[in-house]
Amino acid sequence: MEISKAPVAQPVSQDGGAREARELVDLEKTENKNSLRREVSGPPYSVFSEPMKRWIIFLVSVSALISPFGATTYFPALNVLSQKLDITPAMTNISITTYMVAQAVAPSIIGTMSDNSGRRLSFIVCFVIFVVANVGLALQTNYAALLILRMVQAAGCSAAIALTNAVVADIATSAERGMWMGYATAGILFGPAFGPTIGGLLAQYLGWRSIFWFLAIYGGVLLGIFIFFFPETCRTVVGNGSIPARGINRSVISCLQQRRRRKTAVLEDDHSALPAISRKFSLSNINPLTTLKILREKQSCILLLYNGFFFTGLMVTTTALPNLFATAYAFNELKIGLCYIASGTGSLVSSLTMGHVVDWNFRRHSKRLNLPITKGKQQDLQNFPIEKVRLQVVVPGHLIGTVAILIFGWTVKFQVHIAGPEIALFFIGFGISTAFSSSNALLIDLHRDKPASATAAVNFVRCLMSAGGCAAIIPMCTAMNPGWAFTFIALAYVVLVVVVFWMMRNGMQWRQEVEKIRRTGSACTTALNTEVIKCHDQGKDTPSRVPGQLVINK
Repeated sequence: MEISKAPVAQPVSQDGGAREARELVDLEKTENKNSLRREVSGPPYSVFSEPMKRWIIFLVSVSALISPFGATTYFPALNVLSQKLDITPAMTNISITTYMVAQAVAPSIIGTMSDNSGRRLSFIVCFVIFVVANVGLALQTNYAALLILRMVQAAGCSAAIALTNAVVADIATSAERGMWMGYATAGILFGPAFGPTIGGLLAQYLGWRSIFWFLAIYGGVLLGIFIFFFPETCRTVVGNGSIPARGINRSVISCLQQRRRRKTAVLEDDHSALPAISRKFSLSNINPLTTLKILREKQSCILLLYNGFFFTGLMVTTTALPNLFATAYAFNELKIGLCYIASGTGSLVSSLTMGHVVDWNFRRHSKRLNLPITKGKQQDLQNFPIEKVRLQVVVPGHLIGTVAILIFGWTVKFQVHIAGPEIALFFIGFGISTAFSSSNALLIDLHRDKPASATAAVNFVRCLMSAGGCAAIIPMCTAMNPGWAFTFIALAYVVLVVVVFWMMRNGMQWRQEVEKIRRTGSACTTALNTEVIKCHDQGKDTPSRVPGQLVINK
């Protein structure tokens, strides 16, 4: 390919500069149209059939339960555990904080591994760690072992959320991602609804150790299912699903699927047209710094901070609930566990309904902009206001969650009938889950090439923020009563909603600026490499720069 170069100091007339600017604009428009045409007319985004997609989403949704189960089944037993281990309630709450710290760090390691080496291996590693940790927790007898094993448990289960969202990005286009994301995260949000209830029942009738035996058995069942029946979906390993998986990435269901394709001759696409190559596992593929790099991008950083800060409201509410309800209503472990159903049900209703609203909003904007939507093909989002599409759904969820947090604090303060705080908990779960899921979908749209790393970044930020919030909420309620403590949180969220409108207005511009810098850097690198090859062929010294291009220091 020939690359035109201009001398560094060559003068350019005003007319020539204007003409050159117009040519660049026309060229950019042509490239955008060609990019759109390629994405719409190229190979299908995923060759997995609709029934296979449903099976994959069902599996990851069920597997994602280990994260909320690992966290919430533990809540009703906090008071009992304090008595059995002879520690104070404040010391028991530290085990929640250490759990969240480990939950923040682990996905950055496993997420980057899954983006490079496949989802199956990452799921299997998570389940093995989770089972071992829960067996240890069921057998431990001292406080130090509790803290350490809770961190190991978090490392095993927390990455499931990142992997779940990554699998959705592997098989679903942006136009249908809201629906599939809702179904996949149903398991994540189902856990807070019934995890504490299961924990309360087990602690009440079988003792607190039975909670961890239950989790160990659940993780073992998932391990067996995923080894045999979960197909590899990672696009850097199997492309759109048409590249045969090998080694640990190969499952029984993958073998059957490939044999069926060969018999029916369904697949006729050229593998060279797919943006993926098969890779083997390597330790060099594990790079947790990839997650931190996402925080360096302006739009992603703002989105992550918003996401983490708002999600903290749900975590501080569920963490404070045992203490607040035991004091205000004198509930035992079983009744406290049942009180979590309202919050979890609100989250579950959000995941099953608002995903369709997100997809409807995508179609509405596409129709307004005359952007064609072809089923199974990824749309070009370069000049599409994806930020506005996703965040318009976030706004009502944000407002509902904020008002519900305010109501929850004052109903508990005045000890009204239990129906009052339970209704508020339902809308807290619905509102915060709506905002959280929609903003997660936007982050994956911004990082389609590394969805697990992007979701790991979400986990990193939200867990660190939630750890601080959970540690502070009980002292806040003691110092200023529950009403004013949750009013303070609600007022902070009133200010935080401004960030959503700020991202809707400027998000597309920020994204295009990042993409322009990325293209410029890629063009400079290509030009320099071309010049190096020419000099090498002609026996000349390697240049330190290409005329007319940026200086690149080696």
